[in-house]
Amino acid sequence: MKKLTLLTLLTAMTLTTASADSMFPMGDMMTDMTDAMKDMKTEVTDSMKDMKNDMKDGMDDMKDSATDMKDSAKDSATDMKDDATDSAKEVKDDAKERAVTKSKDVTK
Repeated sequence: MKKLTLLTLLTAMTLTTASADSMFPMGDMMTDMTDAMKDMKTEVTDSMKDMKNDMKDGMDDMKDSATDMKDSAKDSATDMKDDATDSAKEVKDDAKERAVTKSKDVTK
């Protein structure tokens, strides 16, 4: 009876060990899940940093464009003022010249 009990225990141990070896180890699964979560965190963080940098670049471009437009408008206004001043001066000079010409005609 001792031999039969010993043989049964050895057989049960062998089957249990073989069964445990063929199953997916729980520790490896947890390690894989942890690594996957770390990778996901890294990818999300990198994506957010890229989005932040893209937004910052876009805002800088918009600021530069607005500054360029402001400078262009200022230059245009200055040019229009100069043109208006020149035109007014020309009209004034023409009016003086006509007045002088008419007064010369009257004296003849």
